Amino acid sequence: MNRNQLRAELLLLVAALLWGLAFVPQKIAMGHMEPLAFNAWRFILGGLLLIPIVSWLSSRRDQPAVATGGQRLERGWYACLPGGAVLGFWLFLGAALQQAGLLYTTAGRAGFITGFYLLLVPVIGLSLGHRTSRWTWGGIGLALLGLYQLADFSEKSQLIGDLMVFASAFVFAVQVLSADHFVRRYDALRLACIQFLVCGLLSAVASAIAETPDLGSALDAAWPIAYMTVFSTAIAFTFQLLAQRHAAPSHATVIMSLEAVFALAAGWLFLHELLTVHELLGCALMLAGMLVSHYGNHSGTHH
Repeated sequence: MNRNQLRAELLLLVAALLWGLAFVPQKIAMGHMEPLAFNAWRFILGGLLLIPIVSWLSSRRDQPAVATGGQRLERGWYACLPGGAVLGFWLFLGAALQQAGLLYTTAGRAGFITGFYLLLVPVIGLSLGHRTSRWTWGGIGLALLGLYQLADFSEKSQLIGDLMVFASAFVFAVQVLSADHFVRRYDALRLACIQFLVCGLLSAVASAIAETPDLGSALDAAWPIAYMTVFSTAIAFTFQLLAQRHAAPSHATVIMSLEAVFALAAGWLFLHELLTVHELLGCALMLAGMLVSHYGNHSGTHH
């Protein structure tokens, strides 16, 4: 492993850690404010903070001028606006479902269920003509078994939360496939910045319609908002972008799947969330499913 690859994979590991830890402030914030209002604050501030970072990254000499297919990338903010708006809509929908689900379920469970999007991406990709392998189906089977083990049908409110988070994983998978389409033509940095701002604005509008947001509740949740703005959005996302050109794809998949493990550990450490042996078995099966599926995608057929 060369130095660039090692550095890239360390950056990815830090990003996965920051995203895993993020489920704790997301859960804590729900004790102070409503979901859509929280998303409005975190994504608008995160998008604004990314603007100077995008300018700095765009000026780096090692940033590619052409996409994978040899087509020149559109770098202008205006050119990237439509694609960023589409991504922002999917992010808004997924984040709203996930954040509302955290009203009813635990941070650790939400982290593992959200990780299911890694498995849903190749499945949804089939409808777009992407190819996949039998390993994917084996991984999905393992993960579904794990999801069943994790489910507690006696806790109706928690089950509702789990289902909302699972729905968010489906939306995030669509968002990932949409991003895969747009980054072939447009600058990924500007697309990301626009998607955060669009998501934040949509969340603000939806919050004004469906909730009763106030500044006091946002001040009460100041540190969760600050964490999500600085660490989960600006730093983690920047680390991912810096790392994606040098990290080995198979290694990157394993590292990013650790986000679920970090979420589970953070929920136990900071929120004192305890899982039964039955639930831990479910989490282990889901993690195994993610790894088996992506091992197959990177060692066999890949879209």
